[in-house]
Amino acid sequence: MFRSLLSLSRTVLLYYSSVLLIGANYARAQDVETDKRLSYRETRSLFYTGQYQEALQAAIAGRKDSPWDKDWWQLEGEILTTLGRYEEAYNVLKEAVDRQPYDMRLRLSVHKAALFADDNEYAEQQLREISHIISSRNRFRIDPDTIVAIGEAALMMGIEPRLVLENFFKRAQNERNPPASAFLAKGRLALDKGDYNLASRSFQEGVEIFPENPDLWFGLAKSFINGDRTQLAINADKALSINDRHAPTLLLLADHLIDAESYDEAELNLDKILQVNDRHPEAFALKAVIAYIKEDKEQGDLYRDQALSSWSRNPNVDYLIGKKLSQKYRFAEGSSFQREALLNDPQFSPARIQLAQDLLRLDRDIEGWRLASEAHDADPYDITAYNLVSLRDKMDQFVTLETDRFRIKMAANEAPIYGQRALELLQDAYEHLSQKYDIELDHRVTVEIYPDPSDFQVRTFGMPGNPGFLGVCFGPVFTMNSPSSQRANWESVMYHEFCHVITLSITKNRMPRWLSEGISVYEERLHDSSWGQMMTVDYKERILEDRMQHIGEMSAAFMRARSDEDIQFAYYQSALVTRFLVETYGMEAMKATLKDLGDGVFMNEALARHFAPLKTLNQNFVTFAKAEAKQLGGKYVFKKDDGMLGQILQSVNPKPNYFEELEAATKLIEEESWEQAKEALETLSVQAGYIPGDANAHIHLAKCYRELGETELEKLALTKIAENEGSALRPVVRLLEIAKNEEDWHAVQQWSNRWLAINPMAPTPWQNLLDAEEVLENGEEVIKVGETLLALEPPNLASIHYRVARQYENSNVEEARKHTLMALEEAPRFRQAYQLLRDLQKEEPIPQPTQSLIDLEVFVQ
Repeated sequence: MFRSLLSLSRTVLLYYSSVLLIGANYARAQDVETDKRLSYRETRSLFYTGQYQEALQAAIAGRKDSPWDKDWWQLEGEILTTLGRYEEAYNVLKEAVDRQPYDMRLRLSVHKAALFADDNEYAEQQLREISHIISSRNRFRIDPDTIVAIGEAALMMGIEPRLVLENFFKRAQNERNPPASAFLAKGRLALDKGDYNLASRSFQEGVEIFPENPDLWFGLAKSFINGDRTQLAINADKALSINDRHAPTLLLLADHLIDAESYDEAELNLDKILQVNDRHPEAFALKAVIAYIKEDKEQGDLYRDQALSSWSRNPNVDYLIGKKLSQKYRFAEGSSFQREALLNDPQFSPARIQLAQDLLRLDRDIEGWRLASEAHDADPYDITAYNLVSLRDKMDQFVTLETDRFRIKMAANEAPIYGQRALELLQDAYEHLSQKYDIELDHRVTVEIYPDPSDFQVRTFGMPGNPGFLGVCFGPVFTMNSPSSQRANWESVMYHEFCHVITLSITKNRMPRWLSEGISVYEERLHDSSWGQMMTVDYKERILEDRMQHIGEMSAAFMRARSDEDIQFAYYQSALVTRFLVETYGMEAMKATLKDLGDGVFMNEALARHFAPLKTLNQNFVTFAKAEAKQLGGKYVFKKDDGMLGQILQSVNPKPNYFEELEAATKLIEEESWEQAKEALETLSVQAGYIPGDANAHIHLAKCYRELGETELEKLALTKIAENEGSALRPVVRLLEIAKNEEDWHAVQQWSNRWLAINPMAPTPWQNLLDAEEVLENGEEVIKVGETLLALEPPNLASIHYRVARQYENSNVEEARKHTLMALEEAPRFRQAYQLLRDLQKEEPIPQPTQSLIDLEVFVQ
């Protein structure tokens, strides 16, 4: 098979070379215009601008006037296909191929038309004819569009995409007058292989030359589908400004709106498509998706049947339905549609890759990895398949920690450090949250912890390049970044993601993103006041300026975010809505809502049923949120109004400005005027309260106290920060230092553990925790902490082995002897360890010492 494919590849390239030499000086004849007929260019312009009926009439007239001109036949078939008149397009293009059997563009067009006319036999015949044409190496004149068509045919026959890209698409782009098809083909190939950066560059180059081509603007918009959705919207608007009935763009926007849970708007876009083509497969497929999401299976099945009405074995229909359902975390349903797609076309690579990802997210690793390998073998140039196979090789090096309820996969060097700590946290979370939400999980939860953020992104999204996520939950599986690669509170992240497991299980993965995130952040904050999110200056301004989403549109905030700050506010507002609902209507109403979602009740209906009508909820929530926002900062204002009216109002009713007073205090610190700075900051912190983030006055106040030697006040200021911001490491490090100096061993315990919740791979907190447990005579904890510290391989290995041995001395002589010998191996002159070894030998007879031990004894003596 490989040899035949290689031979075919060479034949394609030879064919290309021969026809290129003959057609190098070819230029398309200029359009001949008459008083009665539109030119080809004018007709195509009508098509580009969505004047389909006018374009069709002009194309028919042009084809009749110039039956030898293949471009008219091609354009007529394209217009008929756009209008959903598939059988007519098929017949027109069949006749065209009969007239010009060696034209590659017509062959490709009639192949597509045959599929939509449900004539699979004829479509297969066209592939054989294309292969024959290339293999026969017929020589005739060729234009750049045909170069592109040969490349597209080569891809269909399995030629390496890299060779096609270099030898056909790029060659056509480099022609003196490159066609739009070259940029379209290159961009589509990049999109198909998951290379969105290359796709974006190709389409951008295209629109610079062909700004009137809506297909190129659509391609540019689609290249941002996994990136900046703002750019997607901007470029989609440009496509629609050319043709407001452009089906691919309307479909892309519908896809985006479904992601944002704006289903009514999505349906409006799909209806616009169907007004032009009432048989559009993808439009009906997305209508089916919305119906399935709304739990209307009967209607969804009807839409799916309509999507398959023209091309009954179209794999893209079930692939698209399944992919969108999986994006809603309904992986079991999504995977079933991918299997249907593969039944229709076993070689349809997108469905195979999506199914592999679905199964991996359902914790069905064996089949999932097998499919990923098969997809990569079938298409080595697909980036997602390549990334998954590469990731599996790395995961083979992971170790697995297991209990009855949990399975953690993590790096071998990290597992002995905080693996057990993670299992204990998960078990505590399970006991609390399962009882609170009245659920007993019927499956074991898998947790995957990735030390490399790129690997986390590949496992989670299929490819790297999605920064900002600390963890993602799929239901029975959740993934997270290792604390070795992030400076966030990993215990908070793990608790947050496990809360998703609980709520997704109750709702059977049928819940909007905002509620899922809102409950998780809310529960974080309840569990530990330093976790989750709190009101900030930025959030206060957004709320008071009415820049919140309505409750019914909350999930759109995640999709429409233009910055990380927008994303973080979406999380905060989701949590604030959750808190409002629970505090106003009670936890039982929330649990009843989750149960209804699992039973198939749509979100807004469930809210109205258990809380209040959506309009009432929105009004009451705005009042609640603004009251919360006004509490931050007390009497202070947080921005300076430089306008004339603002200055007049300020002079009449002056209010203290927080940032101005903080800036004045920091200048005093720069001048080392510690007492004055302290007084200013004390006033600010008392009157404004705690302000998190960059505007925090407490961190400056703690510095003043430290410089003035007022340690007790310094501890209070630092503790205030630590109690509110669980990922803030600097105050924790200083509090641990103070506790150690004061020999406050309970405080050493507290702050060592807080440090480990942020970075468990650091030896310092483990070392201090060991000291504290030893002084407090917590023997079992000394052993656990000591053995963990040994795994980090600090420089004082001998001392730690000795201390662990001392704890084992009265409970496990064998372990005590092992650690003592290891201490002596590290430090042969360690007399205390040697004495302990003698004591252990007295306590229990041991076998005859080995020669190495005799030599060691002689050496020490």
